[in-house]
Amino acid sequence: MASHRAGCRMAAQRNKEAEGEQPLPPRSSALPALSDNPAPAPPPLPQDSYVFRQALPPLKRRSSSLGMSRGCLLLMAGMLLSVCGGLSLLTIGAAALILPKVEAAWSARIAEVDNYRSFASTFLYDRNGEELYEAFEEGRRVHVGIEQVPKYLIDATVATEDDSFYNNIGIDVPATVVAALAYLGAGGDSSPGGSSITQQLARHIFFDYEKRLQRSVERKLEEILLALILTRAKSKADILEMYLNEIYYGNLAYGVQTAARTFFGKDVDQLSLGESALLAGLPQAPAWLDPLNPDPAVQAAVDARWRLVLGEMAEEGYITPAQVRDTLQAGLTFVPGKASLTAPHFTIYALGELERLLLGMGYSPEDILGGGLRVYTSLDLAVNQLAQQAAANQVAQRQRNNVGNAAVVVVKPDSGEIIAIDGSVNVSTAFRQPGSTIKPFTYAAAMERGFSPLDALWDTPTEIALPGQPIYAPRNFDNRFHGPMTMRTALANSYNIPAVQTLRLVGVDYLLDLLRRFGIDTLAEDAGSYGLSLTLGGGEITLIELTNAYAVFANGGEYVPVTAIRCVLDSAGRIVYQLDDGCPRGAGTAESVLRETQATRVLDPRIAYIINDILGDNEARAPAMGAYSPLRTDGIASAVKTGTTDDVKDNWTVGYTRNVAVGVWVGNNDGEPMRDSSGLTGAAPIWNTVLRGIYGNDARRSAFATTGRLLNDQANPPPGMSRRQICDVSQLHVSAIDCPAFVSEWALDGPAGIPDRAGNLHYPPLAQPYPTPPPTTGSVVVEVSPGVYSTLAYPLPPEVAASIQFRVAPGELPPMPPEFCRVPIEHRGEAIAAGAQNLLFLASPATSQGDAVAAEGYAREHNLAILPTVDCWLGVYQQQRFGHAGAYLQITQPRSWQSVSQPLSIIGSAVFDPSQADYYLFYIRGGQFADFTPLEHAVHEARSDAPLATLHANSLQPGTYVLRLALHKAERIVQATDVNFVVP
Repeated sequence: MASHRAGCRMAAQRNKEAEGEQPLPPRSSALPALSDNPAPAPPPLPQDSYVFRQALPPLKRRSSSLGMSRGCLLLMAGMLLSVCGGLSLLTIGAAALILPKVEAAWSARIAEVDNYRSFASTFLYDRNGEELYEAFEEGRRVHVGIEQVPKYLIDATVATEDDSFYNNIGIDVPATVVAALAYLGAGGDSSPGGSSITQQLARHIFFDYEKRLQRSVERKLEEILLALILTRAKSKADILEMYLNEIYYGNLAYGVQTAARTFFGKDVDQLSLGESALLAGLPQAPAWLDPLNPDPAVQAAVDARWRLVLGEMAEEGYITPAQVRDTLQAGLTFVPGKASLTAPHFTIYALGELERLLLGMGYSPEDILGGGLRVYTSLDLAVNQLAQQAAANQVAQRQRNNVGNAAVVVVKPDSGEIIAIDGSVNVSTAFRQPGSTIKPFTYAAAMERGFSPLDALWDTPTEIALPGQPIYAPRNFDNRFHGPMTMRTALANSYNIPAVQTLRLVGVDYLLDLLRRFGIDTLAEDAGSYGLSLTLGGGEITLIELTNAYAVFANGGEYVPVTAIRCVLDSAGRIVYQLDDGCPRGAGTAESVLRETQATRVLDPRIAYIINDILGDNEARAPAMGAYSPLRTDGIASAVKTGTTDDVKDNWTVGYTRNVAVGVWVGNNDGEPMRDSSGLTGAAPIWNTVLRGIYGNDARRSAFATTGRLLNDQANPPPGMSRRQICDVSQLHVSAIDCPAFVSEWALDGPAGIPDRAGNLHYPPLAQPYPTPPPTTGSVVVEVSPGVYSTLAYPLPPEVAASIQFRVAPGELPPMPPEFCRVPIEHRGEAIAAGAQNLLFLASPATSQGDAVAAEGYAREHNLAILPTVDCWLGVYQQQRFGHAGAYLQITQPRSWQSVSQPLSIIGSAVFDPSQADYYLFYIRGGQFADFTPLEHAVHEARSDAPLATLHANSLQPGTYVLRLALHKAERIVQATDVNFVVP
């Protein structure tokens, strides 16, 4: 008897798969890859072959023999009344007597059914409800109501899994008796198992995975009891709905809806008879019965199971044999559903934001990926596809320039919503040097610190000494210098040197603070990490940060955090989270988090307006960018800036309107340099295409509307600013009495507001003019236009200017000999009589002495007037500016700045005729000679390349001297030449 019982146990063990247990599928990766090659449909068998039974895997049939062996049948017949019948009566009687008591004791367990939520896929949609991605962890599941499940699938499932489902009390009593006898050793060689649909459901709901795998009497009895109570608590329709949504069908598909999408590419309510039968046969062995596996053995097993299920349906009377034949003849076509990942770069970003958002709200990672959430994002698929195509086309066209990648970010400025991310996501969120796209922030910081867009900036050579670093000598992209200019010209043309000089005055730490206000948090707080090259893109930031920082300008100086999530609904359609009115459906609850877009003022709106106006000035940028560049958007009031790194690894273009902000990066993901590519040629064409594509299409443009309307892109200037006519500093030439040309520019009427952390602007008090009496001595300089000064000036003869000595700090360059001196008030009458005039001049840059000398050198080369720094002295007005009489004068010894300490022959030429001059005479100035004093005597004959006189240097005091060779005619100097020398 013991050996027979052991044999029955082994039979039961061999048939344990009939219990319906399925191993958990492996955890998926973030982006599951499904096969693109559908498995071939199995060939139909000949007619009438539907009743064929395949041994592997078996079906759980509860036939009249209950699958027992002959010995078990005889035993059952003999004990029918005393055992089996008694057991059946005992089971029914016990259920009637003790179920109410047990049900009351286990009411809390049964109540779990009402609150039970199996994991379900989380879906991400674009702002218009287009599916982007199905996110899951253990597997994929979408819940459906029983009314959505076709009758064929219900019938096939009942016929296959539990043919007494509609009549049993939650368990199949005869099958349960047989299973018990088999366990006790009274069964035959096989056991049909004993799990009804309700038992399988109870096992999945109430037991964890480990407990489901247990093979114990205690676990089985608990399962039976729960199934009995569950049947009393729920209707058959409810149980069937829960079961069909719970069961595993393979390929990570849980529930009939996901299974239908996985194997046939359609919703469950669209399944045919044949497709329904196929799905109903899978749950008993989903790992083996894989319709998408091309292995012939697997396909044969799938085909056999399909035919078996159809046979069961016919045998139970759900369908006719003719329907079976027609279904087999039609065959099956598998259409594997592909993992939706329509906008992968955006989706990955949005999933990260979703996780941060919900974890902060107290949800677990399992809730996020397995909670059946419906997430409506900010993406607009049409705009994303526009960006994708524009980027792909440009990369294809620029391959000869070694361009391999591009990324595009599109943001709605007033809400911070990301409308599109295309390209490499690791570029959109990775750190890259932004090039000259940082310059607008530099000039915004300058205006905040009191600088004016009217001020004159100098684009001339500069060398900046930095502690512990090599000399920094910035250069422009075109390797040229452009002289004095306004902020508009400097920023619009992206000249590097004015930006660096501006940052020298603003301070790197102040610029870093402003960038953090604009949402750029990835830069280090230590100003020493970057230096002045920060304004040229010396730090590393992300494309998303940069695009949203430019959106601050579009918002008139208000910062709105960037976001990708508009709405989160739970599996029941209740609002979990909503930004503004981002949920297209769903009802709020007490736990719903409802947020509104919060804008924080981080910049004076007047400064934002000026930056916008400069970046939108196509005429101003034409000298460097061209009048018809990709930055031009006729009919669209846009503002835009390009950037290129020195090593040509990164091309940038970021631009915006009040409604749209677009950031573009072009380069190579691996950092390989490009060839002959810039922000203007590499990135700007993409930017232009995307912006025009948005504004040229009503559907795309509507994604940027707020309450159905777009903002007027032509913003009005904020109060507290005005437009001024100022002198064009680039046109102010030497000896100008009046400004030869004017330009119009915006300016603040008062100090810029400084924002606090709460977004409130604080305005420094207006500087009160300090009353000063009019000067009575010295020269008077008056600023008549920003950077332009008027003063009474007297022209200095070159020989006089050359004799002026300046005191400078060690290592600094001395100023150039001035062309003019400023007339003191006390000399006014004499100076005017000698030819002094009120003239206009430019001030040299104040950044350093070297910069002032370099600027004056540029001015001399381009005939620009530089403000003199020396006052005139008595006696200078008697000096005449010598003309040229046509004679030839030259001093070859001493050489210029030669050191002389002994008597020296003065060698040179004085070639003239009586019509040009009467004689030549040498003069000396310096040391003991306060003014030019004759040296030796007049010589009336011409000499060429010969000794002209003798210089007795040994009798001169140490110092610097000027030696002048002058021609006289009628007792006045008509021509002269000078040379400087030094007595040590």
